[in-house]
Amino acid sequence: MTRTLYDLALADEAVRPSPYCWLVKFALLHKGLKFETRAVGFADKAKYPDPAYGKVPVLIDDGVMVKDSPVILEHLDRKYRERPLAATAGERASAAFYGAWLASAIYPALGPLIMLPLIAAAASEDRDYIRRTREARFGKTLEEYANVPDAAQRLESALAALAAPLGAYDFLGGREANLCDYVVMSPLMWRRSATSAELYETPKPVAAWQERMLDLFGGYARAAKRA
Repeated sequence: MTRTLYDLALADEAVRPSPYCWLVKFALLHKGLKFETRAVGFADKAKYPDPAYGKVPVLIDDGVMVKDSPVILEHLDRKYRERPLAATAGERASAAFYGAWLASAIYPALGPLIMLPLIAAAASEDRDYIRRTREARFGKTLEEYANVPDAAQRLESALAALAAPLGAYDFLGGREANLCDYVVMSPLMWRRSATSAELYETPKPVAAWQERMLDLFGGYARAAKRA
């Protein structure tokens, strides 16, 4: 059985920043499933498994194409029932909460901090595409989008919400990592991949949790190349 994950890459194809692709990689690793990744750029949709869809992640699982990270996670839990990503309705609800929290508190603060480093590390043929599509989405230039003087402070305040659970437990899932941990760690891998600069101060319990997450699965995330 073969599994191929199409994974977004920067100019150095070994650097893979997409948080949505990272979420799927964590899920595959959690399940203990072997997979390979195939790098694609931002602009050349002809290299995507479904050019008309034109997005990643896309997983080819034994010849079956599965698109979009939530759908892929559902597919993996349905097909491979060992080691569920979320074992109970409560765990699934917690993961949904963390996803909503990321959308409202983390991404709005993190995006302005890493957008310019990200585009600088992208392949030259991708930079115009990134700029054009993101500026249309944001309704402003990337420089204007990145000009958020208190972004680091906002991000630090948001991450502080994790200090209480991570001060009491090793993982957001409790004793072991589960979907909650992978949902939250994925955008932090976006930042880690895009730049090695220290952009903000991470609360100590959260920083310790990040180190544990980087060490999971034989240090898979820690070994991932950074721009």
